[in-house]
Amino acid sequence: MERINCCVLALVAFCRNIIQLVFFFNYSLKLKDKSVELEKQEKQQHQRIKELEKKNGAEQRQINELQEKIKQLESKLPEKQ
Repeated sequence: MERINCCVLALVAFCRNIIQLVFFFNYSLKLKDKSVELEKQEKQQHQRIKELEKKNGAEQRQINELQEKIKQLESKLPEKQ
């Protein structure tokens, strides 16, 4: 069995570190892509929330107007005794 010298050991350690860096870089890219995707989804959801709030505001105004009309019509009805 040949003796392992320090150069071979250093070369093996270097190759191992390069492989680890490749895996880490790949993982980091996947995390970054996922983060960007989540940010896009969050922006879309925020826009949708704004649209729904705007729609709900208009519907609430319409409800308030109809309630006022009901009150006016009730006040015009003769009271039952």
